[in-house]
Amino acid sequence: MKKFDVVIIGGGPAGSASGALLAQAGKSVLIVEREKFPRFHIGESLIPFGNDVLREMGVWEKLERAGFMTKKGAEFTLSNSCGFQRFWFRNNLGPEHAQTFQVERAPFDSLLLDHAREKGCAVSQPASIQSADFLEESVDLQIKSEEGSETIRASYVIDASGREAWVGKKLSLPKSDLGLSKKMAIYAHFENAYRNEGEAAGHITIIRMEQGWFWMIPLNEKKTSVGVVWEQEKLKATGTCLEERFWTMIRSSKEASFRLKEATLLGDFHATTDYSYRYHQNAGSRWLMVGDSAGFVDPIFSSGVMIALRSGRLAAETILKQASYAPLSLRTQKKYTAKIHQMTGVFLKMIELFYDNDAFAVFMNPRSIFKLRETINRLVAGQTEMNASLRWRFRLFRFLSWLQKRFPVAPRLVFSE
Repeated sequence: MKKFDVVIIGGGPAGSASGALLAQAGKSVLIVEREKFPRFHIGESLIPFGNDVLREMGVWEKLERAGFMTKKGAEFTLSNSCGFQRFWFRNNLGPEHAQTFQVERAPFDSLLLDHAREKGCAVSQPASIQSADFLEESVDLQIKSEEGSETIRASYVIDASGREAWVGKKLSLPKSDLGLSKKMAIYAHFENAYRNEGEAAGHITIIRMEQGWFWMIPLNEKKTSVGVVWEQEKLKATGTCLEERFWTMIRSSKEASFRLKEATLLGDFHATTDYSYRYHQNAGSRWLMVGDSAGFVDPIFSSGVMIALRSGRLAAETILKQASYAPLSLRTQKKYTAKIHQMTGVFLKMIELFYDNDAFAVFMNPRSIFKLRETINRLVAGQTEMNASLRWRFRLFRFLSWLQKRFPVAPRLVFSE
């Protein structure tokens, strides 16, 4: 029976981050990935507060050489083109967070997994976990690959399997829908969509409808990722197939129609449904959940890859602190879960405000007073670890959003076409 210090289920950004950091610290690591890379995946816009992990992994320079589109900020506009707001990360963030990348996930994920392999991780791909016995001193996993089946013994397991949430389903762990309505996203890649000029060419554009939104992410000089997000049942009612539903929504928006006026579809349409959830427990005595396996919130603020990277690092740090491969104590498990929930919790509050039209009116008209604009910029960039200054300013933003319902502190939004 082969033995590893850590077996990681999934070779996406969360698994690659955990694997690279553990391997460079001297641990023996096996990454089990069920799909062949490169493969299509959504979640293509990075945010700056994931940069730290990419640098710690030693992969930042490779990303710079790979030619990914540079992202220096984000912009938000109304679907009728009657409101616009742009944020630049450099305005109040340090140089390490002044920019990041827009990435096509097929080459990006391949690059990260190859880097983890170079750091010393063993990679079994394509392969799947058939079963797992969580024992007091180890975890025994039955792994099936093209070479056959074998049993692997690990001191710890990291679940980086994404929305499959292998450990969560295996152990029937309780989870919550976070109180968010069920959404549906339909998306595809296009060539020659409208593009900003100059330094803003790499900005992500969010087009806000009254109840939903579009994303437009420039991936290279010509290719753009475009998606629409709306309540699941309402979006299904707009057509009989993904393509019909997508174009029905595009036609409903002056701004989206303009940006795709000269665009050509590349490849197929894809869809993701009912994707907001969070497991109540993210760690056990011999296992930890990272990235989307621990939970996923609405993608409006592009938090997915950043949370994957930061939770992957947190899992590696948690294991490296363990003496003699001891099981994780109940205190350690609770502390780890609390940190994961804190990451997603900040974005959850932002998401709730984003879908509130009164709060979004404040978001689209941030005042310089009390550094409110700088606060929103930091949140859009992904700063989830709040100091006292950022915390009270975020509370001020939420108070102004509440006040907007009763007294207009910002111009009311008009969505009519």
